[in-house]
Amino acid sequence: MDVVFTLLLIAHLVGLMLVAAAFLPLLGMMGQAGAAPQTNRLLTRFGHYGIIVLLLSGPLLIWVRYGGFDGVSHWFWAKMGFVLVLAAGVVTSAVSARRMRAGDAAATARVRLGRIVAVVSLLAIVVFAVLAFN
Repeated sequence: MDVVFTLLLIAHLVGLMLVAAAFLPLLGMMGQAGAAPQTNRLLTRFGHYGIIVLLLSGPLLIWVRYGGFDGVSHWFWAKMGFVLVLAAGVVTSAVSARRMRAGDAAATARVRLGRIVAVVSLLAIVVFAVLAFN
C-alpha cells in the first residue's frame, strides 16, 4: 500500500500546486486597490482541476493510510474547515468574475475578497495539514 499512498500523495501535492497557481495573479494586484483583479482563464481552470484532484485524493489518502476517518486529529478537522472556507472564497470569486469583467464595481470587490479569503485559507490548510500529519 505504500506505493498507492505515495502516488496519491503526489497527486494531492500536484492538486495543491494547481490551486496555488490559480491565485498567482492575486499577488500581482495586492497593492492595486483601485484596479480590478485580473483573471486568467487558464490558471482558473488549473485551479478548478486542482480542487477536484484534492477532493478525490484527500479522502483516499486517509482511507489508504488509516482505513477511515476514525482517530484523525482535531488539526485535520480544522484543516477541513479551511477547505470549506477555501471553497466559499473560490465560489464567491468565480460567481462575481463575469460581472466584474462587465465593469461592476461591487463584483470587483467580491472577486478581490473571494481571492483573499481563498489564499489565506489555502495557507491555513497547509499549516493545519502539517500539524495534523506530522
